[in-house]
Amino acid sequence: MYERVLVIDDSQEIRDFLCEYILQPKGFEVMQASNGLMGLEMAIAKEPDLMIVDQQMPRLTGLEVLEKLKERGIEIPAILATAHGSEETAVTAFRLGIRDYVIKPFDADEISESVDRALRESRLQRERDQLVQQLMESNSQLQRRAQELNVLYGVGKSVASSLDLEEVLHRVVEAAVYVVGAEEGSLMLLDEEHGELYTRASKNLDSKTQSMRKRVNDSLAGKVLQTKRAIAIGHDSKINRTHTALLVKSLIYVPLILQNKPIGVLGVTNRLKETSFDSNDTRALSALGGYATIAINNANIYKDIDLERDTLVAVVEQTDDPVLVVDEQMKLILINNAGREAFGLPDVKLAGHPIDKLIKDETAAQFITQTANGEFSSEKELGLGNGRTYKATLSLIEGGTRTVLMRSIQEE
Repeated sequence: MYERVLVIDDSQEIRDFLCEYILQPKGFEVMQASNGLMGLEMAIAKEPDLMIVDQQMPRLTGLEVLEKLKERGIEIPAILATAHGSEETAVTAFRLGIRDYVIKPFDADEISESVDRALRESRLQRERDQLVQQLMESNSQLQRRAQELNVLYGVGKSVASSLDLEEVLHRVVEAAVYVVGAEEGSLMLLDEEHGELYTRASKNLDSKTQSMRKRVNDSLAGKVLQTKRAIAIGHDSKINRTHTALLVKSLIYVPLILQNKPIGVLGVTNRLKETSFDSNDTRALSALGGYATIAINNANIYKDIDLERDTLVAVVEQTDDPVLVVDEQMKLILINNAGREAFGLPDVKLAGHPIDKLIKDETAAQFITQTANGEFSSEKELGLGNGRTYKATLSLIEGGTRTVLMRSIQEE
């Protein structure tokens, strides 16, 4: 693209000289104005790369042209030419930002060097401004990335420390909306039986929208679930209402994958800024979706463990033999009714209490808390205060937990 030079001078002879012998041979696009007012209007409309301005002109002087441009906040590099130079004129001109000051009559070499120098300075200024802008943008991106990482770290800590799935999923959605600057967000899980996605957690969705279900076979969210690939749609895309169930301007959907099986979709809609979501937004949302998947998996594992524990407790409670389970810190985890009766313990919550505080029989307490490592098993006859004698078997299980099973000798 050619650099453009505006020549403002009431002398046709000087304009032609500058145009034909100086500027056009250098490859510049030249514009001409024969008086100050015309020059001002052209400068405002065209914003040339350089102006060569005569001082003494009808309508407006060269300094008046520069002053009016400055009042409008328009900065155009300029060379002021005058036949009646003075120190006062020069000081005023440089205060208004001119790049050079030449006295008429000038020769071709002088004005040519002045033009080259002014444009070279202008190019350097533009390059510096662009560099500053790039640095500011890079700094802004770094700050944004730092905020994203801070939010992701906080959500990660929640996933690691909380077993409350509802709380974690809501934190994930809130973080998704905040990190990418969206208006709304939702986390949808798959209802396999009906082939639909339902909202499990949301941010800024009304109750009607929250209750809406999306068919897997006829929605963008369903497509993300089926293909296991994220979708990002910007402001300039035409989104079909039948595919989104909502009129939205922009969105991102990322799949939630658990053990290579899609279980849901995390999505945000309508970016607050009038710009499209980008790859960084999709990447951040995918990371948050990963945290959500971990939380769901943890909840499923905990649910299974809870069920197994309840089943174990039910089985243990039904046996007539005393049973105790003790952790590696020698605190009671579980004791059945037969165990309470054998040791004379009340029917209250005892889990978490130290064994040596609960078991008054010193021999029994020493047997239960004896030093044991690895694959260990020990047996001992214990005569308890209820008048019965038991064959007690102590076994270690994973993690240092130990079980004590006691069978009444009289019953064998």
